[in-house]
Amino acid sequence: WTIEEAVAAAARYGYAAIEWRLADGEIIEPGASVQVRRRLRNVPIAHAIEIACLDTSCRVTQASPAERAATIEEGQRMIEMAAELGAPYLRVFGGALPAGTTRAALLGPTAEVLHALGTYGTQHGITVALETHDAWTRSEDVLALLEAVALPEVKVLWDAHHTYRSGEAPAQTLAVLGDAIAYVHLKNSRSSNGKPGEWTYCLLNEGSVPLREICSLLKRAGYDGYLSLEWEKKWHPEIAEPEVALPQALPHMQRFWQEA
Repeated sequence: WTIEEAVAAAARYGYAAIEWRLADGEIIEPGASVQVRRRLRNVPIAHAIEIACLDTSCRVTQASPAERAATIEEGQRMIEMAAELGAPYLRVFGGALPAGTTRAALLGPTAEVLHALGTYGTQHGITVALETHDAWTRSEDVLALLEAVALPEVKVLWDAHHTYRSGEAPAQTLAVLGDAIAYVHLKNSRSSNGKPGEWTYCLLNEGSVPLREICSLLKRAGYDGYLSLEWEKKWHPEIAEPEVALPQALPHMQRFWQEA
């Protein structure tokens, strides 16, 4: 979809906000043109759609000082873009552990990258949120990293699918990360061919991720941020078309929250 098509669809289907990852079908990079950034900001405004978050490809776990410096530079440029767009949150990944390294050895250097980005984000009115993904899916690993960052302004983007599929109960995730959770991704999946650990994304009401329970836990904890439906058609072309999935999902999300 073009920027215009994406925003028009969000408005047509009844969503309040959009989370920017793609512009005209391509990943948004720090060097996005002035014209693209202008459209990313102004088209939602014209449709009364909020910009919830700007997603980056930044992976803060890097093996070398040069790679970490490059990640900080990329993240800072994306923070500047988020401020320009009026997006309150910036998503970053922890990333995988580089070959030949250990989590313990890279905990401090990774925390330094996140601290630098969090500080820069605070200066620009942007909250940097680390997604539960890759090597940083377990809540206890994420908590250890946040404690090493020692900057309360750095928060967590809870991708509830990833923590659940890694074997963690939603109540456990929320108990460990608590108020650090500032943003939430929701999607659903079902087992593939009955094989343990293998799953396929599906429509929101057709999977086994306990979305109703997740919403109930969040609501009881006082969460009042965004619930962002993640439909990764670009990366998973086999899943349903967004023209089917997006309007289908919203009533379920609303009901899960209202009944929580």
